[in-house]
Amino acid sequence: MIRHVLLLKFKEGVRSEEVAALDAAFRQLLREIPAVADGHVGTALRLPGSSGVPADYAVSLDFRSPADFTAYIEDPRHRKFVQETLSPLREAGWSAQIEL
Repeated sequence: MIRHVLLLKFKEGVRSEEVAALDAAFRQLLREIPAVADGHVGTALRLPGSSGVPADYAVSLDFRSPADFTAYIEDPRHRKFVQETLSPLREAGWSAQIEL
């Protein structure tokens, strides 16, 4: 099992309505692409005691294999989502994949 973690920092001035639209689109994408075994997305809570540089949004996706991760990344629906929905809001992003 592979876990893909993505942390995002939004551009200055991104509105809550835009984040809500991103969230809904991300959740829809995860339901549509069968390579995703499980996934969670959402606005960072920034709870007391957190350390490091705070992110605005977090994504955690599980895949059965590296091939499923690649299929997700290369899926035209994912590419369209990144280009049209995510990229206009993203100032920076950090990602990592780990084996579970």
